[in-house]
Amino acid sequence: METMTDNCSAIAYIDTEYKNPLRDRIVRVEGWVSSDQPIDSFSVFVNRQQLGYVDTCERPDVPVATNRPHALGWNVYFEPRKHLIGELGTILVEVAVNGNVVQRRYHRYDPRPNSARPAIYFMHIPKTAGTSTRRALQSDPDIQLLQVYHQYPCLHEEQFATFTNGALDDVDIVFGHYMYGLHRHSGRAHQYVSVVRDPIDHAISCYLYMKYVVGDTRIVTCSSIFDAFDNVDDVTFDNYITRYLAGYADQQKVGPAQFETALKNVNNDFAYIGTVENYRQSLEAISFYLGKELPHHVDNVTPASDEMAALDKNEVAERLGPRLAHDLKLYQAIRQRFPSNYFFETRTQSHAG
Repeated sequence: METMTDNCSAIAYIDTEYKNPLRDRIVRVEGWVSSDQPIDSFSVFVNRQQLGYVDTCERPDVPVATNRPHALGWNVYFEPRKHLIGELGTILVEVAVNGNVVQRRYHRYDPRPNSARPAIYFMHIPKTAGTSTRRALQSDPDIQLLQVYHQYPCLHEEQFATFTNGALDDVDIVFGHYMYGLHRHSGRAHQYVSVVRDPIDHAISCYLYMKYVVGDTRIVTCSSIFDAFDNVDDVTFDNYITRYLAGYADQQKVGPAQFETALKNVNNDFAYIGTVENYRQSLEAISFYLGKELPHHVDNVTPASDEMAALDKNEVAERLGPRLAHDLKLYQAIRQRFPSNYFFETRTQSHAG
């Protein structure tokens, strides 16, 4: 790795708003690079150790601002204490373009105390008001929220294997698209929380989202939700809620064994599971569990369409219900296990005797 020079044809920006000292045990740093030459290689180093899992994205606004034709946005997560040298609490972040270091920043590392509460793994099952819930959690600056999604700029689930088992010691909530089991990467006590949806409504919502928002080529060509279920081999259409709660990432079909695993996880490892159909009360229950007031606001990212208006839920239930049998059974078990006034009802029952 060559050192930074004043006449380098590339420049870089490291997020200047990032606090010093670094406090989090998992730190996120972002920025952009711009170059006169094509960007053949791009790297981020922490104390001269190259980081993996660096996400990049297009930044069409940067060339105009820097008068350099080539640019990338970048985003990286790392665990500072894995890179400390001796007793020094110094973190040096360097950005290299085509082998040349073009920007660096020094930080002190002063981690916040460990949280006294268990880590909360909030599973965002797709199409279950997760975006609304995430934004509600983000509205409270006192909540240490770690977002785990597979798209920029969030942390990829696979990167957890690179962290130590104490990396989540100061995180309040790990929120994102991941299946049950992520807690195994940490030695900290934990509880799961989630929100589920009526399986028929969930199947309809997933189908419409994939067709009209994602533009999935397999779905766009389908004439109906029934066509999609019959001809598209996708885990989304195979008892997706059961799959998530069982932690069954395999492409194989969901069966009775996965249902039993999911039900066991629900009973043993979930502090609370709300429902989209009772979302306001569910959010109140989550607020009580966290000790934080979460604002109620619903974001619907799937636009209205003629197909949406024409869908007959009763017909979908009749024709697809047998295909979603495990989800339907699990959904009913969850509603019985976690009624809308769950925490207060639990207290009443515990003092009844």
